[in-house]
Amino acid sequence: MAKIKHLSQVTENVRMKRLTVLLYQRGSNIYLKLHYNGRNLAFSTGISCSPRQLDTKTFTVLNDESATAYLQALKSDFQRAFTDFLLTKRTPDLRELKRVVIDKSSIEPNKPTVIECLDKFYKDEFEALSGIDFERKTVEKKHYLVERIKQYILTSRQNPYLKLSDLKPIDAQQIVAFCKKTFGHGHNHAVLHAEFLKRTLNYAIANEWLEKNPFAFFRPKRERKAVVALKEKDIHLLQQTQFFSQEYNYVRDVFLFCCYTGLAYVDVSKLNSAHLLTLENGDHLIKIKRGKNGNNCIIPVVPQALQILEKYANHEDCLRRNRLLPVYANQVMNRILKEIQAANRISVRLTTHVARKTCASYYIANGVPLTSVATMLGHKKTSTTEQYYTERTEEAVIRHIQEFRERKENEGIVRKAM
Repeated sequence: MAKIKHLSQVTENVRMKRLTVLLYQRGSNIYLKLHYNGRNLAFSTGISCSPRQLDTKTFTVLNDESATAYLQALKSDFQRAFTDFLLTKRTPDLRELKRVVIDKSSIEPNKPTVIECLDKFYKDEFEALSGIDFERKTVEKKHYLVERIKQYILTSRQNPYLKLSDLKPIDAQQIVAFCKKTFGHGHNHAVLHAEFLKRTLNYAIANEWLEKNPFAFFRPKRERKAVVALKEKDIHLLQQTQFFSQEYNYVRDVFLFCCYTGLAYVDVSKLNSAHLLTLENGDHLIKIKRGKNGNNCIIPVVPQALQILEKYANHEDCLRRNRLLPVYANQVMNRILKEIQAANRISVRLTTHVARKTCASYYIANGVPLTSVATMLGHKKTSTTEQYYTERTEEAVIRHIQEFRERKENEGIVRKAM
């Protein structure tokens, strides 16, 4: 009996010297729970996912390798630190273990961590202004940026409680590299993540949580991509094509209208009579604020665009909705445009945004000044128009040189006559 009692005491001592690390979820947030010697300590991991994604037994987040690696590493780090406490004959304390593994004790209580600051910036500057200053889609895109920056912090820095002051200038370049390698982003899209974090740090400075921005001198160059736009012959082809389906004719007309006005889908979909002005000389002008950023667009209505407006002046659906054009949902527009492209054997992949880029290339190729085209598109900087919206075609170069030669020849004739 004494032997059995002795064994039970040994078993009890072993049990008391065991640290249990558990995962659990509240809503979408994942928490870690430490249990030792009858005491518990729980805290957030800074990771969120849907309940179906989390496997609490294996510390795995489905379809998220970086989060899985971080959770499993966290579990191993706590077990390693606990063993180190026992080997050095220190009494394991859960709060001390947490301090050793995560180093949260160095965080100042009134200052948020990088992840907390990201969440605050997103909620205050974007989510709270959804439908007011920003379209819902724009806010969703910002949310994706935040989530990917969080993954960088959890994967590369391996600390959900990383302090704002711990960020270094090199982190900007490392975020860009991380997004390229992990998500397969192109250079320009990867740069958006570092620029968003730079804005977040400016927000932290404004709230006196940070003294200076470590990304202050981060000014990356963007890669110039080939502008996808239609040529004039493609525009004329679309004008001459008539479809049996009325829906296809609607989509074709809206697309052509955007080619002549440069309106984005979100703007043409809400275009109404209040946006259309008639000048003293009888010309028409569209004045509208862009849904994306609120910039003013001033767009002279050329005869081709005016003809399309007149075509739908008495359209039943337009009158009922107080709209100038019958615009379908963006997904429907893009689906039908794809079929229109195939029917007309156009090499350019047609989308609603291609019309906006076609507008810029079309007018600049025909001699309209870059500043005027930028005003039509609602760009504050002409560099934006030139870099992302203008296709430099050889036809335009040849035409401009021909016009130059004709002017010089006419000047020579005038001189001889004098």
